[in-house]
Amino acid sequence: MKHLVFVGFIILTGACLCEQAFAQHEATLYFMNSIPQAGYLNPATQPKYSFSIGLPGSSVFAQYNNNGFTYNDFAVKQGDSVIGDLNKLQRAMKKKNYVGTSAQADLFRVNLKVNARLFVSWNITAKSYNRVMVPKELSAVFIDGTSVLENNPVSGSPQVESVSYIESAWGASYTVNRKLTVGARFKLLKGMVNATTIRSNMDLSMDDNYHITAIADAELRTSGVHQLDEDDNFEMKDDWEVYKSNTGFAFDLGATYKLMDDKLTLGLSLIDIGSITWKNDTYSYTLDPATANITFKGVDLEKVLNGQEDYLESIGDSIEANFKFVKTPIQKYRLPLPGKMYLSASYAWRETVSFNALLFAEKFRGRFSPGFSVSMQKDFGRIISTSLSYTLTNASFNNIGAGISLNLAPIQLYVVSDNILRAPISLLTDGNVNSYVNNAKFVNVRAGLNFVFGRIKKQERLPSPSL
Repeated sequence: MKHLVFVGFIILTGACLCEQAFAQHEATLYFMNSIPQAGYLNPATQPKYSFSIGLPGSSVFAQYNNNGFTYNDFAVKQGDSVIGDLNKLQRAMKKKNYVGTSAQADLFRVNLKVNARLFVSWNITAKSYNRVMVPKELSAVFIDGTSVLENNPVSGSPQVESVSYIESAWGASYTVNRKLTVGARFKLLKGMVNATTIRSNMDLSMDDNYHITAIADAELRTSGVHQLDEDDNFEMKDDWEVYKSNTGFAFDLGATYKLMDDKLTLGLSLIDIGSITWKNDTYSYTLDPATANITFKGVDLEKVLNGQEDYLESIGDSIEANFKFVKTPIQKYRLPLPGKMYLSASYAWRETVSFNALLFAEKFRGRFSPGFSVSMQKDFGRIISTSLSYTLTNASFNNIGAGISLNLAPIQLYVVSDNILRAPISLLTDGNVNSYVNNAKFVNVRAGLNFVFGRIKKQERLPSPSL
């Protein structure tokens, strides 16, 4: 009974926490151990094949997430036209609106069963993620106008994060005994391009004479951006070796433990615990509040009506000069990866059917982002493995996911997503997928082709742990 209470705790905690989530996760893949890439989420996971290999493109992943608003929160249909309703958008926005994208692609991967207890793996994967945070208070000024500033100064901190890197990882999963399996993965990271906000603040206020004052304070650190944007002599195909200087290290840790005569499996994993030190082409872009400030006293309509074009140009030039980022070469800097945690429970109802619960979270630069998923997995013989899931994440509560792998050894084809079934449902009910796309805050998909050999029929029975 206490084990079922633990599962219930996972479910309750996930339901309470995920409203504020805006992280980048995969949930459905976690329990699909017929797919070797499930080990990316818990290095203790042991695949169902003694040997598998993936060539470039064997696993391609893409994700979009937005914790604040959807397309339908902005677009309004009027007759045959669609227009943007900024007031509607403002009402839908959260205090902090995070919009993100991420992508991954395996360049090479191999899994090998060494003996009854030990699996080893190696993968090379290209990864990138991008996130922008838009504060609601600042957007209100642009949407509702300066009236929001009356007796109410506005302050906001827009942020940007963009990282791309190549990961080389060596992992091992070891079965200690019938109940306990542990795993670890060491990662060598080579950073490609980075842009990240170190500090950012914009203050807007209006005095009794309706004069508007704007003051900005910001620092953006970058690596590889300057040479791509401003160095005419730089050619990535010829000068790619400069990226070797951006080096980082990370590790994954994981474990699974079986209870209730091996029917209940509990799992815990920590993913991407590490950082990258950025050394190549490092620049900082800063705004100093001592100079990045201006008081706008309005426009002289008489000069505008008299056609004094230089007058309007001078206003624009003044704003541009005060708020121009100062670019400065800087020394190396280190940034952590978004670390992730997965806590899982899987109950084997029958040999081919399991029910699963997953609580996941991401911690990155002071932000803690949880999420929760429940799923059912069903195998149809040795050829087809399927999963059906429901995920709460990114302040989104309508994510119905699915996964399928066709194990046509030596070829395995698979598609997994945490929010894909609403697309065919929308197609059947509306005749198109517009309602799915327009209401989506969170969409991801992983697909690929593996070469698999030696399906493991049954794990060796290992000695029970000593008491």
